[in-house]
Amino acid sequence: MKILTQSWRLLLLPDCKQAIFFNSGCVVAPLAEPAIDIRKLKNVNLKGGIVVDGFPSVGLANAIASECLIHSLKTEFVAVIDSSAFPPLSIIKNAMPNFPARVYASEELKLAMFVSELNLDPVMFRPVANMMIDWALDSNCDLLISAAGIPYEEGEDAKESPPVFAVGSTPSALKRAAEAGIPPVLNGSVSGIPAILLNEGAWRNYDVVVLLVKVVRDMPDFRAGAAVAEALAKLAPGASCDVPALLKEAEVMEKTLKRIRSEQQAALPKEPFYG
Repeated sequence: MKILTQSWRLLLLPDCKQAIFFNSGCVVAPLAEPAIDIRKLKNVNLKGGIVVDGFPSVGLANAIASECLIHSLKTEFVAVIDSSAFPPLSIIKNAMPNFPARVYASEELKLAMFVSELNLDPVMFRPVANMMIDWALDSNCDLLISAAGIPYEEGEDAKESPPVFAVGSTPSALKRAAEAGIPPVLNGSVSGIPAILLNEGAWRNYDVVVLLVKVVRDMPDFRAGAAVAEALAKLAPGASCDVPALLKEAEVMEKTLKRIRSEQQAALPKEPFYG
């Protein structure tokens, strides 16, 4: 038993799945991960295939790349993902509601993609990462690919075509990235869902490759998304993305943001002038 304060105490139960906080009464607080439900819409044979993590990360590079692959390839909607811990959200497309986390797949290419519009609470990173690895293993897929954005430093100019590097959970994962011409990161750190995928992949001896790319802070970075999509195409034979369309969207987005920032600056109150 560990004393947290003078009046509150914490008792961990033997199975480590629950904790009891008590004072005059008691409150039971579950420590187990929130349950995530994968509702299958269609059976697909993905044996020996690749799974792509499209849950949003910094700069949204992996989410942008996943969406680009889905729209560029002939994929099928095969599953939805739901949890009581997810925010209540419905994505309306073509006048129809959609779950905010979904799985698309191409049986021909042996390729599956998780996509999501959710802004997840960090407490959900671990269960979501574990869910993806479990699903990849259950589907007999050989590789899971994710991506992480590294924000540009203050004053650093964004590159037209940012370089992409790779981190692997196993020697064989690193070898796959090297054979695709993606250089490794020797030292550094990764955070969020990609970090948990790497750690769990190493623990389970399962191949995970995380692509690292520089991204613009606080906005969707379509150039980084295009760079990740091109790297994904090297790792996943047959996968392709309409990169020119992505870059065109980047130009439109940049012009819009510049206009908005200019309008916001113009709307700021002017400093009083005294003669």
